[in-house]
Amino acid sequence: MISVNRALRSDRLIRATTGLPAPEFKPLVASFNQELQKERRIRYERGVEQGVRERRPGGGRIGTLRTPTEKLFFVLFYYKCYPTFDVLGLLFDLDRSNACRNVQNLTSIVENMLGKEMVLPEWKISTVEELL
Repeated sequence: MISVNRALRSDRLIRATTGLPAPEFKPLVASFNQELQKERRIRYERGVEQGVRERRPGGGRIGTLRTPTEKLFFVLFYYKCYPTFDVLGLLFDLDRSNACRNVQNLTSIVENMLGKEMVLPEWKISTVEELL
């Protein structure tokens, strides 16, 4: 599994994996955590209103991505390196479907935090000449 702490200790590694230097990544974690907590609260309240909530907040299985730092690193790594979900799952010790689900859920939180939509560039290559 990728060591987030190791990447954070090396400015070169954090830039290579997230596109941000460590001094810019660390303050984003606090903002990301606020958005994450807000999203959890909204999801909990919605579940209570609909009568489908089975546990109190904090109950249930603990995920592989435990801290806000790991979650932010995970989604920024995905957008920087753009691996397949199979490879992303292998690197972060997740099943590919969980990797996909985490990217979808965490992307919306990052978008809310940044106030803009994160999208990957479109690939519309139809000839070999365009590729080269």
